[in-house]
Amino acid sequence: MNKQAGKFARIVIPTPLKEPLIYKVPDPLWEQIEIGMRVLIPLGKRKVTGVVLELLRETVVPGTRAILAPLDERPMLDTALLQLSHWVGQYYLATLGEVFGTILPPSLRSETQRTITLNPGSFYVADGLEKRILDRLRQSNGKLSVKRLTREMHGDNLYAAIERLESIGAVKIHERLPGHRTSSEKILLESGSGPTFEAQSRFILNSEQEQAFRKIEHRLKEGGFETFLLHGVTGSGKTEVYLRAMEQARAAGRGSLILIPEISLTPQLIDRVSARFPGRVGILHSGLSAAQRWAQWWHIVRGNVDVVVGARSAVFAPLANLGLIIVDEEHDPSYKQEEGLRYNGRDLAVVRGKLSACPVILGSATPAIESYQNSLDGRYRLLEMTQRVQRRPLPFMETIDLRSKFNRSQQRNGGKVPVQTDSPPAQRSAEHRLISDRLATFLRENYQASRQSLIFLNRRGFSNYLQCTLCGHVLRCSYCSVSLTLHRKQKSVCCHHCNFRRAATVLCPECGNRTLSPVGVGTEQIEEALHRLVPEARIARMDRDTASKRGAHEKLFRSWEKGETDILVGTQMITKGHDVTGVTLVGALLADLSLNLPDFRSGERTFQLLSQVAGRSGRGDEPGTVIIQTYAPDHYAIQHLIRHDYKGFFAAEIDFRRALNYPPFSRLVCLRLEGPKFEEVEQKARMLGAMLHDKTIHNARLREKIEILGPAPAPIEKLRNRYRWQLLLKGKKSSSLLELAKQGREALPRSLSVRLHIDVDPYNML
Repeated sequence: MNKQAGKFARIVIPTPLKEPLIYKVPDPLWEQIEIGMRVLIPLGKRKVTGVVLELLRETVVPGTRAILAPLDERPMLDTALLQLSHWVGQYYLATLGEVFGTILPPSLRSETQRTITLNPGSFYVADGLEKRILDRLRQSNGKLSVKRLTREMHGDNLYAAIERLESIGAVKIHERLPGHRTSSEKILLESGSGPTFEAQSRFILNSEQEQAFRKIEHRLKEGGFETFLLHGVTGSGKTEVYLRAMEQARAAGRGSLILIPEISLTPQLIDRVSARFPGRVGILHSGLSAAQRWAQWWHIVRGNVDVVVGARSAVFAPLANLGLIIVDEEHDPSYKQEEGLRYNGRDLAVVRGKLSACPVILGSATPAIESYQNSLDGRYRLLEMTQRVQRRPLPFMETIDLRSKFNRSQQRNGGKVPVQTDSPPAQRSAEHRLISDRLATFLRENYQASRQSLIFLNRRGFSNYLQCTLCGHVLRCSYCSVSLTLHRKQKSVCCHHCNFRRAATVLCPECGNRTLSPVGVGTEQIEEALHRLVPEARIARMDRDTASKRGAHEKLFRSWEKGETDILVGTQMITKGHDVTGVTLVGALLADLSLNLPDFRSGERTFQLLSQVAGRSGRGDEPGTVIIQTYAPDHYAIQHLIRHDYKGFFAAEIDFRRALNYPPFSRLVCLRLEGPKFEEVEQKARMLGAMLHDKTIHNARLREKIEILGPAPAPIEKLRNRYRWQLLLKGKKSSSLLELAKQGREALPRSLSVRLHIDVDPYNML
């Protein structure tokens, strides 16, 4: 093809488009436009946002359209972020458009919004479509969006009719780009809103903290990339080490990025960082409004911050001259994105550190198995802190064996479940089966001593499901292959996957009898039981139901922090980041729930969850106690937990992983197909499985290196009204797995209804 000389740009639109598009750069804009900058471009009949990937002096693409305007005074993505974007696209098998769509906040990647306004006066139009447009505008008080009009009036001539109406002066078209602001607009930084920490309040480091910090400080002064695994028990003062390292980075004129699992769950950390870096902290997380997120993004781009605190997506924060990256609670599954671009924020933090030539700190009391193995293999540098600050003791831990407790109760009652005639069945279930006599005694004594207690149950709602006591029918979600959870205060049953909800009833839809009864328990039922056990106590509940509204979680936490709540019951939300010195008792109910999940990480997840919640106890002057109620007291995760023995747990878990060739001894890629019809999804999955097996048979290199598991239905076979089948690729090297997954995707015939999702290094196997 003939090459055309001129001024052109390769532009990526934040959509799943496979390839960048070529646009002409008008002469007046050539000096203004830079790589990584947003520009406004025409695409069909729309005007959309694109990001300049490359500037060219020639192209083979004929008939290129021109860039309309630059949208910013400087690039949104610097060279390091562009390099990271390319790496993400290659490793997670995504297009650059999908990557940019993940990086940029929604308000920075929107298409233009067009509005039609009716001009005053009368206008003669002969065309019927134009008359209908004018009539519709009059019905809408003279103003209507083009998108709304397009939905209501189908046809290829709609845009031409609108343009004709504009040409005769009957209407006026207004067009704006959401998220676009002028550079002079004032933007305010968000900061912590709780009890203030004096900027000068610097804790004296103990010997272990000092030793860890000095090694990090040496790397910061020498420069270059290195990954540190900071393994410190709960309460060992990891946050102060982070703060000292960030101060050292600032002294060198470089910025810091600190990632935490869920930003809304850790107001204390924001308080402390904001106090140490007043007015110089940027915050990025999904809980911000579009305007707040846009404001934070631009403050970071313009260099107005020294530190960025954020959740998973903040790994893409546009911090220039990045000098330090910290990933707190690096083991937490929240760092894995489960929708769209399925990246792992912790892993990308390490990659970004390497690309930016800066150190990375991964901090945890219970490191991920893969991370700890990396430290043993020399990929990460292990820093250990084995003591709590001020040499406070780790909490005393004991287990309550629910098997023997229940069996003794049955024997005393002739093999029957204990009965109390003055309490309904749901109340008896919670009090007899879930809160042991020993835990109940501890709760009352702790309240009488004016100390706080924490009760953990990783199930929200009132009970797990409603079941008919006559025919056995269970109320299930209409859109997912799961049961509906009873929420008694809301008088409804709800699906915790798709949020389908219906009114609760005792009438069985299968047999018609009024015999639906709650089975199992959730935090709502435990809250009620606690009110009966300790009626004078101030009790609060923290789960997705009570903390769903903006600011609700922080309000609950501030009350807890100030000592205005005596007993807090909650799900895994209460396990993360809370440092409340008044807590001296933790009770974990049904502690082995996560052990029963069909996931090779179930033991690790159980150990981490329980270690984190146990670590909330005894962080003040008074020692702590932890009661673990379980049906599996002999499981190695529970046994090592009560001894505070991470290394012992790691040794047992790594043997299990080695025997079954699971990570870190292999890499995984999950290929999941989903669609509205079971038979079609199954057919596509079997077709994909046959193609993958065929490719390995004819390729000796792949045949020796890759194991293909499946296809089979996913453990949750139906989710949000879509059936799901999956295959799992297992091998030593990710490059071979990615090659085979990519070949399978390209060979699978296109379908409008069945989608293929590729999850590299999957975490959620359900």
